[in-house]
Amino acid sequence: MSPVIIMLYVEPDFYPEFQCIASACRHSCCLGWEIDVDEDTAQMYGELPGPLGEELREKLCLLPQPHFKMTAQGRCPFLNNEGLCRLILAYGEDVLCDICREHPRFYNDFPQRQETGLGLCCEEAARLLLAGDKPLKLIYTVEGEPEEEEPELIVLRRKLLDILAGTELPMEKRLESCCALMDMPKLEFDMVYWREFYLGLERLDEVWTSALKGLSPVKGELPGGMAHTRLLQYFIYRHFASAENRREAALLLQFCILSLRLISALEQSGGELSELVRLYSSEIEYSDENIGRITEAISPLLFGSQHI
Repeated sequence: MSPVIIMLYVEPDFYPEFQCIASACRHSCCLGWEIDVDEDTAQMYGELPGPLGEELREKLCLLPQPHFKMTAQGRCPFLNNEGLCRLILAYGEDVLCDICREHPRFYNDFPQRQETGLGLCCEEAARLLLAGDKPLKLIYTVEGEPEEEEPELIVLRRKLLDILAGTELPMEKRLESCCALMDMPKLEFDMVYWREFYLGLERLDEVWTSALKGLSPVKGELPGGMAHTRLLQYFIYRHFASAENRREAALLLQFCILSLRLISALEQSGGELSELVRLYSSEIEYSDENIGRITEAISPLLFGSQHI
């Protein structure tokens, strides 16, 4: 008799609402980056008949791994002038390679648990998150009988999200409670210093560079409205549970708080929240190197004389 595989699937409340807005998107994911094609799809492309099949083989480079040959303007060769995919128009979505079919979804896999989300580099994903009128809710689907005891960091994350959901309290008070739960201080982040720090990271979009350069020193408490609450909750959902221990989790929580403070400071300097979130996700969340450098810089501030 085969053993029963128990799985818990988790997704944020706005995940089921997501649908690519295609030509209405101002920042197409078919522009500006090389699109890798998985081996199974590349093999299928090698067998498609007709003129479009021939064009696919002509515009698919197989080495060092299969990928589309982008145009001189950095566009996918199958993106038409209306911003629509010619492959979908001809064959339907089943013809897409894995990355085109799944983007901007992400999957974090743990033993007997899979967490799914939408990368906020996608403007529609960012819009759905920020448009919610209630604190972020996680949706659970269970296959089999889950273990009664959740891992420590999952329990801590749930408590953090519950604290932040108490929107009757100012954001700063909720952050104090979050930090107390992790037995760590609530750090004060000097935005002038961090503006220069972020300017020293790898940057892809000049719009992001201009936003950072235009950041003005701001004082006062963080805004505690629903959009900012959901944003911080989502940062914690995506990043916190990937920690290997409580110390790393405390560091990642500070990274999430810094992320919210920087975005809020940029917003107060004249930026539009949804666009800032999209830029931040593209520039920081999708760069392990940038996240590593940020957490490395936070570490001595947090652990100078403290052991967690």
